[in-house]
Amino acid sequence: MKIAIIGFGSMGKSIKEIAEKRSHIVSTIIDPIYENADYKTISEAHLEDVDIVIDFSHRDAVIENTKVCAKFKKNLIIGTTGWYDSINEVEKIAKENDIGILWSANFSIGVNMYYEIIKEASKLINKYNEYDIWGTELHHNNKADSPSGTAKELAKIMLANIERKSSVVYDKLDRKIDPKEIHFSSTRGGIINFSHTVGFDSASDTITITHSARDRGGYALGTVKAMEWLNNKKGFYSMNDFLKNI
Repeated sequence: MKIAIIGFGSMGKSIKEIAEKRSHIVSTIIDPIYENADYKTISEAHLEDVDIVIDFSHRDAVIENTKVCAKFKKNLIIGTTGWYDSINEVEKIAKENDIGILWSANFSIGVNMYYEIIKEASKLINKYNEYDIWGTELHHNNKADSPSGTAKELAKIMLANIERKSSVVYDKLDRKIDPKEIHFSSTRGGIINFSHTVGFDSASDTITITHSARDRGGYALGTVKAMEWLNNKKGFYSMNDFLKNI
């Protein structure tokens, strides 16, 4: 397939490398900063000869990027995070223009397996009120948003499966935490890719479940595999729809 990549930072570069190893062609790069980009903005781009678009740009650009892809009738992978308050609008664009859109807070196969592990652990810990729950994440110093989309997804999973918890606090706490809250903290620094840890703590013991990424290869590969799956499909999909077919 011929691919256009919007946002050619570290993730875009990793996707290009993996895609080309799998015999795809990255024919168009759209980025306002990258010196050798074909276009600085998507409004300048010519997408007629592109088969599919992958967006890892900025949350403020997602709606406009989606509209341009719809105009050219191009399927779209959205890996950008932080735009989820507009998810209904993006879904509407996909359905009204008969294109395929697949989005995820994280395309790593390992992270998505981690989601399933946390879901099952949360169902189990729901039966034991003596355990409190917390979460923490660590990302590199170039991460643009906090908390990450992955952290929000983990919190969502826990809230859905632990009845005694009803809300999540991501900011620092200058007070005693309410028993119904989960505190999910974020740290940014260094060049580490990312790690997420969920903890279940009682007076007698602590259970921690951690996923750590060594590099971007895992989610670049997941992105390219999801792109291959989305080819020729119409509708609005999440990574779960892709994973169900593995």
